[in-house]
Amino acid sequence: MTALARLPFAAIELDEDARIVRTNELARELLGDRLVVGEPLALSRLDVLAKRLLVQSVPLRPVSIEVDDGRSLRVSGIPATAIEPAIMLFEELTEDLRRERTTREFLRNAAHQLRTPLTGITAAIDALQAGAKETPDTRDRFLGHIEAHAERLTRLTRGLLLLARAQAGEAIPVDVVELRPLLDAIVEDATPLDGVTLDARCPPALDVIAAGDLLYEAVAALVDNALEHTTTGTVRIKAKRAGANVLLVVTDTGPGIGAEFQERLFEPFYRVSQAGTGYGLGLAIAAEAVEAIGGQIDVSSELGTGTIFTMTLPSAESSR
Repeated sequence: MTALARLPFAAIELDEDARIVRTNELARELLGDRLVVGEPLALSRLDVLAKRLLVQSVPLRPVSIEVDDGRSLRVSGIPATAIEPAIMLFEELTEDLRRERTTREFLRNAAHQLRTPLTGITAAIDALQAGAKETPDTRDRFLGHIEAHAERLTRLTRGLLLLARAQAGEAIPVDVVELRPLLDAIVEDATPLDGVTLDARCPPALDVIAAGDLLYEAVAALVDNALEHTTTGTVRIKAKRAGANVLLVVTDTGPGIGAEFQERLFEPFYRVSQAGTGYGLGLAIAAEAVEAIGGQIDVSSELGTGTIFTMTLPSAESSR
């Protein structure tokens, strides 16, 4: 086995004219038919870096570049010696950079969402201290604002912790969960707009294998999302058996979601455009929660016809 083959990175050897002499398997997997032995590198900017490595005869410090297919690479190099050719090393950074961007956006938007209820609480306290507490009706109204914002803050914090636990790979204990009381509680806690009907349909004694608190968060997140985007009509939760599974379906009569946006709906704070409506943490929480308890979540939607979210969970009946 050659030294090139033993390297843990994609690597190529170059002659004094910057032509490819040899490649290892990792390089062929990464760059494919762009690497032709006996030919120069056929990738933008890489030929410049290769010539710099050969002319300066010093190690090429790691440089991040974006190649013409949109991928990001970290490139470094080892200069030639009297008996060994120069070597260029490659690492793909595309996924790492995407995660970094997602994390930055997540933190920025999380801070924004946390600030909103905190601002509401602070404003209500200021109003009470300025004299609103002297009038019972006014005092009760501002106390109601504080309660509503505190509940929102609690839900958001719980959601952030849920995402952190799931993404850390923490094992989630599961048990038998009866669906009908859980769905009734979600309907009771929800606040649909005037003109919007919310109902749940679930046969009695329909149980699933899940973690009750996570399942509540997941379904509540789907319902909250549906209510946020439905200004008239109906939001419905329906549970039914499907072989060894149970399907939990949340449908709404909102504006629907374009097909080009659906595959990214479960990313935290994803927005369909810079100025468009965001989907916040809700759908990301639902997706993480369902995955953590061994289920699956899918979306089906067409513009103008509403949206259907389908959650597939293992039935407790099949495990008995």
